[in-house]
Amino acid sequence: MKTNLLLSKRNLRAAVFASLLFFTGTKSFAQINKVYASSQTNQTYGLCIGCGVLNPQNAVGSNENDYSTLQVSVGLLARTEQTLIFPTSNIIANTNKLVIGIGSNGTPLSAQVLGGISIETFNGDVSNNDYQNLNNDIIQLGSADPSKAEIELTMNIPFDRVKINVNSGLLNIGGELRVYYAYQYKDPFISLKAYSEGGQVTLDNKLPVEGSEVTLTNTSGKEVFRTTLRSNTFASGQPQGVYIMTLKTKEGKMYSQKIMIK
Repeated sequence: MKTNLLLSKRNLRAAVFASLLFFTGTKSFAQINKVYASSQTNQTYGLCIGCGVLNPQNAVGSNENDYSTLQVSVGLLARTEQTLIFPTSNIIANTNKLVIGIGSNGTPLSAQVLGGISIETFNGDVSNNDYQNLNNDIIQLGSADPSKAEIELTMNIPFDRVKINVNSGLLNIGGELRVYYAYQYKDPFISLKAYSEGGQVTLDNKLPVEGSEVTLTNTSGKEVFRTTLRSNTFASGQPQGVYIMTLKTKEGKMYSQKIMIK
């Protein structure tokens, strides 16, 4: 009898463990539904012999091992850029993260080494005015290979392409940058449950929203509303339509969600 009970307990633990593995695997799979860049353009500015982009198509698609190479001549006033274009915008794809894989030809990477590289997102041909040089806040260095890194951004405004600029006068990685891939994905932990009725927006009361700042951005990427919350309900004063709502808590945590105001 005791033996049977022990076997039953073991079987139960094994079943629970298998269920947890299945749930974890399913959850992880759902988190990484990647939308890769599907096309590209590139250009060189200034007088620079040997500047340009080698194998530009290698930065496009789902192969994360091959790469394009943005070449510049160190010290000259020249710039090489590559724009990676997605098949659809983040609004349509319902994504909130942008990831770009970069690397060098062997030089260990750091924010200082990558100081001559900048990125900028666009919605069509219109800039989102988010031009920025690479820094420690958006660079994740590779643990296994120090010559590789990822740029990761939380995107709360519409975009369908990202431009990577390499400034030859500031680059410290031997005159070239490798671009492995670019993709969008939906991070389920950056979400915000909310509903709207009669222009009144109610947020998930599980979040500590008091003192948080909330903004609404329309589908053209223009911020149309901003306020500091005193409760989980606020009046938007906006016409009916789809908006991206972003909430920043007092602790600095960011949440974003597409919402229909009605």
